Amino acid sequence: MGRPEENQKREIPILYSGETMTAYSHEKRPVIISIGQCVHRSADPAEIKTPMELIEMAVRTAEADSHVKALVQQVDTLCLVNILTRQYDDPLSELTARINIKPKHQSYTWVGATAPQWFVNQTAENIISGKARIGLICGGEAIHSKKIEAKTKGSVFQQWDFPPKKPWMAGDLRDPLTGLEMKYGLILPIHVYPLFENALRYHESLSIEKHRKELGEFCAAFSSIASENPYAWFKNRKSSDQIATAGSSNPMAAFPYTRSMCSIMQVDQAAALFMTDEQTAMELGVPREKWVYLLGGGDASDLWHISERINFFSSPSVKVAADKAMEQADVSLQEIDYLDLYSCFPCATRVVRDMLEIAKNDPRALTVTGAMPYFGGPGNNYSMHAICKMVEMLRQDKDKIGLVHSLSWFISKHSVGIYASQGKDRPRRQIPPESYQSELNKLKGPPFIEDASGNAVVETYTLFHDRSGQPIDAVIIGRLDNGTRFLAKPERDKDIFAAMMQNEFIGTQAKVRSKDGFNMFLF
Repeated sequence: MGRPEENQKREIPILYSGETMTAYSHEKRPVIISIGQCVHRSADPAEIKTPMELIEMAVRTAEADSHVKALVQQVDTLCLVNILTRQYDDPLSELTARINIKPKHQSYTWVGATAPQWFVNQTAENIISGKARIGLICGGEAIHSKKIEAKTKGSVFQQWDFPPKKPWMAGDLRDPLTGLEMKYGLILPIHVYPLFENALRYHESLSIEKHRKELGEFCAAFSSIASENPYAWFKNRKSSDQIATAGSSNPMAAFPYTRSMCSIMQVDQAAALFMTDEQTAMELGVPREKWVYLLGGGDASDLWHISERINFFSSPSVKVAADKAMEQADVSLQEIDYLDLYSCFPCATRVVRDMLEIAKNDPRALTVTGAMPYFGGPGNNYSMHAICKMVEMLRQDKDKIGLVHSLSWFISKHSVGIYASQGKDRPRRQIPPESYQSELNKLKGPPFIEDASGNAVVETYTLFHDRSGQPIDAVIIGRLDNGTRFLAKPERDKDIFAAMMQNEFIGTQAKVRSKDGFNMFLF
């Protein structure tokens, strides 16, 4: 059997690949007029913060950044990113009461880290169409404070509470995993992303050792950027060896990732921004040097569940979302000066990089913040920080263009924004995502079965590790001789686990059979 990867006022229509974009007047061009970030590192129990306190801090900072007195009081559209630290009965009412506003439109998402960029894209369209005048988009987490509080009280620390899904929430409410995927232990991002990383290694024909070295170097470049960012959680620069070498201070988290390669959620960080149109920005008296335009946006999703994917080293929808955003902005990838590609785990950034056809030796950095393992991973709100940092950079470099990318769940859904300090002479509306998502929905992965038996080959795999770094379980995605995909486990044997980390197991052929309700890979 071969390699497993084989198997605007006056609407002016502009033709675009069978779709229609529309131009609109300059005074309606959407602009970000102010930004605010905050980071709270104190370990003093007397200084712990709640997410809402941090979000208010970020909002007040953004308000001050606009040089407009009582800007927040003029907000008619509030967008709040889902909070994981704690569950509020009514988070929108909590925040509006705290900052004393009564916006006409209010939105709160469920889980999904595309939310910040998606909110920007949506708000831009609402501003152009006259449905919104001034938008406030914000979010934040206080899991660092939550941990300190638990320690002080002697209570059990639960990093985050999985939020209940409610029908009034904005955005995508699809469940991220199937019951069968969860049965095999695929529950948290740390369980899933390594499947992509290992598949990417095999696709690139890298050895285990060369891949480990490449991951270390890749992540060290991010750590260096974070060390220069005043809002980053970790200010100490880590070397490639410190990141890639597993040990007591840097245990394996899930093969091939060490702890230093993974997003860190135990942070106190929040960010906020205000958006309006060009005419309103002038009427408000926002200094021109503060303006940054959203030139284009795109949103798309892949086959939703991981067991349905075409393969585990690509993401067709991010290419489409980025292409649509750049087409609306009328720029090419070569014209993009700054990039921030989502970075919860290395493979997220690396898969997106490859899908956008950015070479490994491209001189442009792939993050402006320093990435989530080093800047910090404040739940669903990381990309708000990326947008804020991008705005900072574009204010300084007036002729530059930036791209911010965010994703949700397991490289499942993408949102892209193109930003610049100079607006386009002929601005265009965003192409409705549904007009191109329908084509993506036609893509099909291989057939999938629950119970597998017979000759099989490993398509990808990962191992789960305890807090000390010892492997305790594994999951395999395999293919039968006829190309059908299935989930399986190997025997819980320390020698097998060791071999799976030392040797390339993708492409390994063996038998699979059902035992005690699970498919077992028999090497």
